[in-house]
Amino acid sequence: MQLITPRAFHPVFLFLVGVTGLFSALYGSLLLAGILAAYVLYGWYMPMYLEYMGRRINVELLETMRAFRDDSFAIPFTLENPTKFPLGKVTISGLLGEQVRIDGAGSQFWRHHLLVGKNEIVPFEIEVIAAHRGTIRIQSFDLMISDPFHTVTLYVTLPIQQLGYVFPDFAPASVEWNERQMPGETLDRSSPFTDRSSFHSVIPYAGDAKTIYWSAYAKTGELYSYQYDRMRNHDYAIIIDGLSSNGLSLRSDFEKLLSRAATIIRELEQQEASYSLWISMVNREGQWYHVPSGRGKEQFLRTMECLARISEYDLPFERRYFTKRLKRVVPSTTAEIHLGHRQKWVSA
Repeated sequence: MQLITPRAFHPVFLFLVGVTGLFSALYGSLLLAGILAAYVLYGWYMPMYLEYMGRRINVELLETMRAFRDDSFAIPFTLENPTKFPLGKVTISGLLGEQVRIDGAGSQFWRHHLLVGKNEIVPFEIEVIAAHRGTIRIQSFDLMISDPFHTVTLYVTLPIQQLGYVFPDFAPASVEWNERQMPGETLDRSSPFTDRSSFHSVIPYAGDAKTIYWSAYAKTGELYSYQYDRMRNHDYAIIIDGLSSNGLSLRSDFEKLLSRAATIIRELEQQEASYSLWISMVNREGQWYHVPSGRGKEQFLRTMECLARISEYDLPFERRYFTKRLKRVVPSTTAEIHLGHRQKWVSA
C-alpha cells in the first residue's frame, strides 16, 4: 500500500496554515479562518481515511477458470467495501500473463473504473481469450483510490495471483491400440473393460468379425457373436516420461506429449474408467506432478489441471529414480499407459 500526498499536505505546512488560521480568527476575518481550518482538517484526516479504506477493501475471485485454447471467457471478481463510508470512483488494473490475451488489445494490460458506495459489493469481469497452455496468472494487480478533489491517491497491491488454467489441446491418441504414436512412445494395450476368456452367451452377429462364434456358424449356418462380460478389475495409470532417449533434456515435442495425454484422459473419462496420472516432473517446491486414482468429472478436472500447471520452471525426475519409484507405488493390477520413453523391463 502506497499513499501519495501533495507537498501542501505536509505536516509542517499544515501546522503553519493552522497557526495562520488561529491569528486570522483572533485578529482578522472569521471566514478566512474557517477556510484555513477546513483545509488543515482535510489535509490531516483525508490520508488517514484513505489508508483506513485501503486496509478494509477486499477483492475476491469468484471462480477458478478452466478453458481450452482459443476459448473466450470472462474472469469474474467482486470488490467489497464493508465500511459505512463511500469509496467513490475506484480504478482497478493489472497485467495478465501470456496464457490469455485481451481481444483487440496490443498488450496484456487492462483497467476498470468502478463506482463503489458504502457497504457495497460491486462485481466486475475481465474478458479474455485463452492463448497458451498453462496457469492463468496476474503479474500485477493494483487498486487506486483518490479523494474527491484528486489531491491524495492511495495505491493498493492486491494479492490475487492465480486465476485458472488453460488446458492442453487434444491430439490423436487411443487407449485400445498398441502402436507407436511418436518416436520413443508406446501405448500398452490392456483393457480393464472386457475379458475374452469369459463370455456368458451368444447374440446375433453385431458387425464385428473378431467376435464371430464360428462353431455356432458351422452348426447352424447363421452368424452369431460372443457376448462378453464387462470387467472392471483394475485401473489405468497414465505415465508420462518427458525426457529424451538419453535422459539429459526434455523432449522437443513435450507439448505434443501432453496433448496426447489429455486425449487419453478424455477417452477414459468418457468410458467412466478409473485412472491416475504420473509425470516425471517436480515443481519449484519439490512436489511431484501426480494425481491419485479416481474417476468422473472431478478426476478429469484434476488431471487436466495437473497437465496445465507444468511450466518451464519445473525440473525433470532422473529417469532411473522415476521408474524405480513407479514400480513401488503403481499397483501390479493397474494397466499402464506409457507416453514418451519406455524402458523395456517396465511391464503393463
